[in-house]
Amino acid sequence: MRNQAGRNKYELLAEDGETSTSSLPRRTYLFKRAAFLLIIALCGVAIVGVLLITFGRDVVPLSSRMKLFSMTADNESSKSKNQVGFRLKSDPVLLEDGSDLFVSWEGEAAVALTDRDFLTLSCGPTNNYQDFIAMKNATDSDNHSIRFYNLYMLRCNYTVIYFNYDKQTNMASPIAKLEVGMKEPFETPKHGHLSLTDDDNAMAIMFNSGSKKTPMVKYGENPKDLKFHATGTTTTYRADDLCQAPANVTGQQSYRDPGYMHTVIMTDLKPETLYYYQYGLEDVNAMSQVRSFKSKAHTNSRHAKFIAYADMGSWGATTAGRVYKDVTERGYDTFLLHFGDISYARGDGRVWDHFFHMIEPYATRPLFVDEYDYDEGGIHDLSGGMLPYGGGFNPSWGNFEHDSGGECGVPMHHRWHAPGTGNGIYWYSFDYSGIHVIQMSTEHNWTRGSEQYEWLRHDLEQVNRSVTPWVVLTAHRMMYTTQMYIDGDMNVSYKFQEEVEDLIYKHRVNLMMVLYNDVTLG
Repeated sequence: MRNQAGRNKYELLAEDGETSTSSLPRRTYLFKRAAFLLIIALCGVAIVGVLLITFGRDVVPLSSRMKLFSMTADNESSKSKNQVGFRLKSDPVLLEDGSDLFVSWEGEAAVALTDRDFLTLSCGPTNNYQDFIAMKNATDSDNHSIRFYNLYMLRCNYTVIYFNYDKQTNMASPIAKLEVGMKEPFETPKHGHLSLTDDDNAMAIMFNSGSKKTPMVKYGENPKDLKFHATGTTTTYRADDLCQAPANVTGQQSYRDPGYMHTVIMTDLKPETLYYYQYGLEDVNAMSQVRSFKSKAHTNSRHAKFIAYADMGSWGATTAGRVYKDVTERGYDTFLLHFGDISYARGDGRVWDHFFHMIEPYATRPLFVDEYDYDEGGIHDLSGGMLPYGGGFNPSWGNFEHDSGGECGVPMHHRWHAPGTGNGIYWYSFDYSGIHVIQMSTEHNWTRGSEQYEWLRHDLEQVNRSVTPWVVLTAHRMMYTTQMYIDGDMNVSYKFQEEVEDLIYKHRVNLMMVLYNDVTLG
């Protein structure tokens, strides 16, 4: 649907009651201004870079065959054939998180190899031989070697199977198998990202691992003396916690064990101070690298530099790289806003691992997310209160389709932390250096009288403009659009104006940021 990301940088200053704004987009942009309302969208193109490391590995081939027809497993098993001379080799021996895998084959097989042979890649338990992450034709090989790209830590060993095609039976049978492990143990902490809490003197760290042991973090002002220690909580979700297929169906390209999501709160932080931290699990040797962040500024601060973007997905490596550079080299390190369409996992659990691997380098700054495309959840819906019976927001006048692949926000709920000022990660607000930021969800009911509308109205009424002269509102769907050929989006934008625009004008919202329909200009 949308495969590009928008990214804007903002520096907001407020001195003696005066405010100013500077927007520095990197690409051609489209905007429409109405009084105090400004909507900005920016698009980019994703490019993935790969680092390769090479080693070698031999494996013992399969001793039995399973008949296949048109990639559908047959219940019968054929007699085993001696394939001792035919073997697969891996390069590297053990995989780095996110690296590529080269698989080659050598030796003489007991059956004739054909141009219709193929190899499959999986990780962890499979339902049948049709259940795989990727498939490569043997004819795609370069000197009997093929390449599987970007293999991330999924807390399992990767398995490659070579299938030989028999034109007499029109079936393919596995004749060799290769297993490749990860260089790091499954308990290694991954996907670290920070978030503010309700306490101005605290910071939350969330991360993932393959163990439910007690999560912990060490932190301090000296990277060689992390003298403070805190422990936290752990959660996870199962297939039957999700709402619809494919998300709630176990498979290589649908639900897979997500591991465990851990949250630890670092407390008693001094304002605007550089802290170093390292996280992991109690009684487990594997720990993260020592990373750093700057604690929240004093309440009387009037200067903040932040980055805002949306629609990045797990393929937005270029956007991620630029964000990382802006954060680490150009000082846009106050916080980051990602308002909608987060990973585009759509029920494919491994995409979440890919996404967090990509953002982890710059998520050492507070990263706030907004809900993305949503499905009806019924009793599985964790946002609560949208309708008397739960479920998604699908009014007749909109184009709110069931396009999260049945996830209905469950992975988001378990993987992110937000200040407790609203309704979890679904809608909330926070203050930072003279800015009051509101993250609303356009995937939940925002019409007059709804729970979210009433929360938004009350939140805006409580803003103290002497403390936070800037009010910034983010949403995913558009209140204004020039793409009149897309009727569904136009209808939603008209309704958005009808229901919410007066509220925004009344409370003098300074900046509104949305990104839903991506268009590349120029």
